[in-house]
Amino acid sequence: MRLRKYCTSLLLGAVIASSLYGCSTPFINNSDSQNSTEISYIAFDNKAATTDDIIQFIIEAMENNQNECNIFVADDSLIDANEWLTRISGIEQIKCEYRKIKDGYNMVVTYECWDNYAIMKAYHSDNTSQLNERQLELYNKYVDVLAEVTSPHKSDYENELAIHDYLVSNITYIDNGGSTFNAYDALIKGEAVCSGYTESFKTFMDMLGIENYTISGTAGNDQHIWNVVKLGDDWYQVDVTWDDPVGSTSEYIDHGYFNISDADMAIDHTWNSDMNAANPANGYIYTYPVQAKLHSVSSQRDLDNYILRCIRNKVNHIEFTTTADLDIKSSVSAAGTQLSYSYKTTERTGYTLYSVTFTY
Repeated sequence: MRLRKYCTSLLLGAVIASSLYGCSTPFINNSDSQNSTEISYIAFDNKAATTDDIIQFIIEAMENNQNECNIFVADDSLIDANEWLTRISGIEQIKCEYRKIKDGYNMVVTYECWDNYAIMKAYHSDNTSQLNERQLELYNKYVDVLAEVTSPHKSDYENELAIHDYLVSNITYIDNGGSTFNAYDALIKGEAVCSGYTESFKTFMDMLGIENYTISGTAGNDQHIWNVVKLGDDWYQVDVTWDDPVGSTSEYIDHGYFNISDADMAIDHTWNSDMNAANPANGYIYTYPVQAKLHSVSSQRDLDNYILRCIRNKVNHIEFTTTADLDIKSSVSAAGTQLSYSYKTTERTGYTLYSVTFTY
């Protein structure tokens, strides 16, 4: 049975109640407070007329490696930190304070976020001068890995698969209660929870020019975050974390959650995403079984013959799909060879994906 991994609640501020991460008005009726001068009575230069304007100002501040953004709004209905959390990938915590001034409100928005924004700005501008020491180390790691496992001569799918397999092979899922949430822990320390996998994968996709977004939701009733990519004209869901089983010592990489549909992911994940509603993942051409040309087993007899061929050829690992009810033990026994084996099944819409490992 597959051992599942989950994120802790801290990393997904987007689903935390506004009482923890929201907006407050500490100065409106408290002009005598010693903090009352912290928010200016003069309208901030960043003037937002819509939620999209607010989001753009915050993203620009994140790209400039700032953890605070000052914004003026005329309408207090736009002051909704939970909305910003839901709309902006990579914000882990957010808080805003605002003061009523002439013709509107001055907001001071503070947040903790991924290094992705500052790193991508440095990557596109080929200028790393604004990166701090940790970000520069992470930036160099991204560039080194891209040079090692991807190539401009390969397709987007091939490069995406190479990144997926690299992350699964080089990150260990560890939840130590608070210090494995980001890409630095994932790529430099080799330990992460789901947000570390997701931030790393997203940054690689951004560097490769592959359109993508992230989804926050639940998996196994716990908060979780994963990725969605666009290949060709279609979108595909990817959960790198769930392809890296807890405690597994197998040298073989699972692909049960690589480039699957919304319907497949919904078997054990739940989410509510406007981005996904507008860009649903329903692609087929770049799903793993299609691109890997996996063998499709039609019956128990077909499985018997397939397993026999693989064992005679000393194949160590196989993946295949089926719509039949199969008995792996029977097929291995019928091959008449002394060996040990393990297997995993992943239920998908209309078929089951098998991953089988042989030890001779």
